Amino acid sequence: MLQILDDSGRLVGTPPDLDDKDLVEMYRLMALGRQFDRRAMNLQRQGRLGTFPPGEGQEATQIGSAYAIGPEDWIYPSYREHAVQLARGMPPVVMLSYFRGLPNRDWDVHRYRMNIHTIPIATQLPHAVGHAYAARLAGENLITVVYFGDGATSESDFHSAMNFAGLWKTPTVFLCSNNGWAISMPARKQTAAAALADKAVGYGMPGVQVDGMDVLAVYSATREAVERARSGGGPTLIEAVTYRYGPHATADDPTLYRSADELSAWRTRDPIDRFKRFLVREDLWSDDIDEQVTEEASKFDGALAEIEGWEEPPREEAVRHVYARVPEDLDRQFRTALEREGSPPSRIGRGEVRRTGRDGPPRGPTSRWTMAQAINATLLEVMERHDDAVVMGEDVGMTGGVFRITEGLLERFGAERVIDTPLCETGIAGTAVGMAIGGARPMVEIQFDGFVYPAFDQIVSHMARFRFRTRSNVSLPIVVRWPNGGGIAPHEFHADSPEAYFVHTPGLTVVIPSTPVDAKGLLAAAAESPDPVLFLEPKVLYRAFREDVPTGYYTLPIGRARIRRPGDDVTVVTYGGMVRVALEAAEALAGDGIDCEVIDLRTLKPWDRETVLDSVAKTGRLVLVQEPPKTAGMAAEVAATVAEEALYDLEAPIVRVAGFDAPWPQFGVEHHAIITSRRVMSAVEEVVNA
Repeated sequence: MLQILDDSGRLVGTPPDLDDKDLVEMYRLMALGRQFDRRAMNLQRQGRLGTFPPGEGQEATQIGSAYAIGPEDWIYPSYREHAVQLARGMPPVVMLSYFRGLPNRDWDVHRYRMNIHTIPIATQLPHAVGHAYAARLAGENLITVVYFGDGATSESDFHSAMNFAGLWKTPTVFLCSNNGWAISMPARKQTAAAALADKAVGYGMPGVQVDGMDVLAVYSATREAVERARSGGGPTLIEAVTYRYGPHATADDPTLYRSADELSAWRTRDPIDRFKRFLVREDLWSDDIDEQVTEEASKFDGALAEIEGWEEPPREEAVRHVYARVPEDLDRQFRTALEREGSPPSRIGRGEVRRTGRDGPPRGPTSRWTMAQAINATLLEVMERHDDAVVMGEDVGMTGGVFRITEGLLERFGAERVIDTPLCETGIAGTAVGMAIGGARPMVEIQFDGFVYPAFDQIVSHMARFRFRTRSNVSLPIVVRWPNGGGIAPHEFHADSPEAYFVHTPGLTVVIPSTPVDAKGLLAAAAESPDPVLFLEPKVLYRAFREDVPTGYYTLPIGRARIRRPGDDVTVVTYGGMVRVALEAAEALAGDGIDCEVIDLRTLKPWDRETVLDSVAKTGRLVLVQEPPKTAGMAAEVAATVAEEALYDLEAPIVRVAGFDAPWPQFGVEHHAIITSRRVMSAVEEVVNA
């Protein structure tokens, strides 16, 4: 274990090259960090702050590392790095407003080059790796430093981040504050490794264990790791062996799992007392230092008083930053709620509400393309138009993807922009988040629909929420594509339709085309979106048919349905692979004198309620068709909306045709679950005869 100062503050190793002013400043920041923690704890006990995670005991780890990081570098914290924030120049009002439970009013991540708190454990690690990759791709000479605790090393995101960083040789420093406890779980129950730093070996990077109560040792280890990363040497894992004297958070009682003797033993190694004794020996100490800290810390209470005097954020803050512009459906929900409460009207301007443009592809040269060819052409066009665009996923480079959708891109744009990633969906999605924060435009491919589940946490917890979390300070222009649905007789997890999980998630846009023309225009629109878009590709339609597709670059409006077949008797609403099934049923029914209007939603979130409601008002009957399980799917959402807003237009009960509430069967009996045109026809006949 690297150590420069022993517990008494005596030099036992070679000190770093720091001048006297730097040494005193490091002490000041450590002491100020402790004062911040103690005062915040007191304020929480008074009921003036929410749950607070103190970092007392970890000041040497935080200040020693922060002092070694350049002003151009980026920091990815967990939620206990208060001393790092102070060292970075973050005002106390910004730090305390978060724990007051207010929106991140002035936490500009670009100004402080520090991300906001990360609550899901270890999920920020892949973000730091992706950001570092994007910075290197853009020619920026910056590094990323990511902080986490010992418990985080048990998370899958730790593995994915370390593995990606080791393979990509990203300029990333992983700093683990090993305080021996993950709430009540001791380190011996987290890992069998003798030292957490040993884990670095398997990822092809150096692992350094340092005395985390020794600020000079932490500084030296971090500076070496920073210099190594900046010179192209790749990542480093630093394990700072430290301790937290207080609880995990104010809701925790550490006496339930830690002994008084253990706490007393660690108190003798107090990092601030140790460093103060060193300064005294070096004749650098003055009582004025502590007096200055006390005076500065006294302003913390005033900072909170200032926050308490703020006017409460307006009601529209609850919805304003979910998307770049408030979508029409969300605006409608919000205004309806205010009206029913008798509250004053919202101040959201109609200009913020996302409007869709004119529909239809442009005129000009066309080619007879399949959906697979149309998607491939769009990916190429996007990468040509945007130098910051990257394609990433499993097997997307050398083989062009399992469905050959990315074929030819590697040869055209090179391995730095067409990235064959490790087989780790959480790492793919997580590094994409970091790339987007770093200014890139990632287009992610998940190899199959059933493989998206490991990436669920990154998509739902971070992609979807980042704009809202940062009050639009950060945009994530990410497209996540995957082949969706059944119909090609695959094995388990290769025929899922998981769209409902993501439609339920605020902050995401979910698109699913059914024709080559729509696939090209909607994918281009998704790539231009400032918000993350999930682009689901019905694999049964990849090469099912060809149509004339404009070869030039064009976009189609997200959020606009299309009437595939006009009719007067029954409205049939569907999407994706079921569109062709519904059209086949409609044509057969026409021979029996039943005229169906078939609507292709195309976008599931936000979906086009106006087109559906107008059609129901005309026909008076509604049949909904979806391939995934029936419960809580898109059909249920559309049916509920029609029941709420157009009940008196209906002349018969709504009928849903949907998949069974069961896993998709093995390919040998897939036909037992597939929705046929005969099932759709029967449903329509049932509605007509009701």
